[in-house]
Amino acid sequence: MKILSVETSGKTFSIALSEGKKTLASLYYNNGNMHSENLLSSIEKITSDANTSLKDIDKFAVSTGPGSFTGIRIGMTVVKTLAQFLNKPVFAANTLEILESSFVEISGVKIITAIDALRNEVYVKERKKVIIKNIHVFIESLKKIKEQVMLIGNASAIYREAVEKNLKGKVIFVSDFDNMPQAHKLAQLAYLSKKNYSYDQVEPLYIRKSWAEEKIASI
Repeated sequence: MKILSVETSGKTFSIALSEGKKTLASLYYNNGNMHSENLLSSIEKITSDANTSLKDIDKFAVSTGPGSFTGIRIGMTVVKTLAQFLNKPVFAANTLEILESSFVEISGVKIITAIDALRNEVYVKERKKVIIKNIHVFIESLKKIKEQVMLIGNASAIYREAVEKNLKGKVIFVSDFDNMPQAHKLAQLAYLSKKNYSYDQVEPLYIRKSWAEEKIASI
């Protein structure tokens, strides 16, 4: 089974082409919000490099967010359009699920994912649901965890000073690269999952309205 995965939920974005559990090719960009300029040409390059046609793709996979409203919209539009045109199924996962899948469980360490939501808030999972928490409330919740905490996601870098000050060595940090969701990890989730959707069933995960929508609503 060949899977083309697209992850565009943040300032970075990545795409991957896999066959079964094997990643055939992947591309990762960390040059700002250049998704609209790079995505289609990157898909063309990755399929060409792997000597694969889009018609050979069995399934598409896409990140639903949360994250950048513009980035999510671009990725979803491209994947849904390709899936509709080629009549292929789509697998969708939220950004926190993708980050969680990047690390194996370690005895005595609890993996926590957190993505910056701006305004001193973070996107986190609570009872399998993605919610928004004030950063100070989030840090207080980390204090209640008995194990060491491995904090994954861009929020760990953005709020690192506050986390270190309040948790004093309890938290394990990872590299900036590992804090970003990766398309090849999304592909692995897609391969293992039986949850396939048609293009019109997949929607972005917007936890709050965009800044522009909120501003219009306040007028």
